[in-house]
Amino acid sequence: MKIEELRVDIIELGVLKPEWRPLRRMQEYPDSHRTKFAHRPFEGAGVTGDPTPAYAAILNIQTADGIETPGVLWSSWSKEQLEWDSRTFKVQWDPELVGMNALDREYIWHKMWMARRYFHMPTISPLSLIDELLWDLAGQKSGLPVHKMIGGFRDKVPAYLTETAVSFEDTLASAERAKAQGFLGFKDHAILGVANNIKLAGELRNIVGDDMVLMHDPVQQYTVDEAIKVGRELEKLGFLWMEEPLQESDINGLKRISDALDIAILALESVQGAPYLAVPYLSSGSIDIVRQTALGITGQIKLANLAEMFGANCHGGNPHVVAAIRNDDWWEHPAWQPTSPDRVLTTETSKLIRNTHWVENGYMHVPQTPGLGREIKWDQIKDRTILSI
Repeated sequence: MKIEELRVDIIELGVLKPEWRPLRRMQEYPDSHRTKFAHRPFEGAGVTGDPTPAYAAILNIQTADGIETPGVLWSSWSKEQLEWDSRTFKVQWDPELVGMNALDREYIWHKMWMARRYFHMPTISPLSLIDELLWDLAGQKSGLPVHKMIGGFRDKVPAYLTETAVSFEDTLASAERAKAQGFLGFKDHAILGVANNIKLAGELRNIVGDDMVLMHDPVQQYTVDEAIKVGRELEKLGFLWMEEPLQESDINGLKRISDALDIAILALESVQGAPYLAVPYLSSGSIDIVRQTALGITGQIKLANLAEMFGANCHGGNPHVVAAIRNDDWWEHPAWQPTSPDRVLTTETSKLIRNTHWVENGYMHVPQTPGLGREIKWDQIKDRTILSI
């Protein structure tokens, strides 16, 4: 299944109104003897702009036997910037991909893994997209959904609602909403100080009862001693895990916490280099659960399998990967809308290429249609295309 064409289509998204309100602002961490920096909800109106033409770059990979798959490469308010970025992308990646067998995902993955260093790529997002599209092509060719191609383990995964760092009262309200909507778990991101975080944990347990799973993510804000203190209280309340208690480069500190506590410690969301970087964290027993951040579906499978060899879970990632492995017990569902500065653009592109996994009755259900199972509005993409590169 030879890759015949790598094409980038510049499409019009219409005239949209730019708007953005930051999710957070910085603050000194409360009730700490040492000055540390955390964050708190942003207060203010944010920024808006006049209605402006918006554009997106759609990457298309087409094989010689006529199978094609698209994905959103970038979106922008500048057509010229998108065109330039798309031309440089094509010049760089045409020689690496065109003519390759699209089924040789492992070969291509290793090429891309090294290319991210040699090409000085600031983000792996375009490479992850390529890998996902190769899996979609293979699924379309075989007539199987990606999670069945990986191996298949289940068709639905228990789901929890995750809340960002908000006030004490708002977090309680989100937990009530999670319970009312049928989620099987809830995760807070409280940054209220050690004493208030412990108090909040108790209130959360009172609200959701004993049958609902709770997780705590302080977003790297504790010292080792603070994490141990909070962790012991969370253990009494039956919390499932504590996530990112320290800055994740502190592998020794994480090990001290893991050794002192029975509650599972989850980390490696912000330290890049997975799957390979996870080895010292797992082999030293510094963490109990590894956060999924690997490159593409292929990399995510590698990291999940690596974690399983250490008897550890690997949490997060593409829904097809989560459904296909044994060692991820939960699907994380956000309680908030997208917060990135380009959220107006991503909201619009998601109407053209839509992921179809869904959450219902406390479970994330993975699509059963071939490939990634996305809904693609081919006619609209074609009609909106103003330039093909």
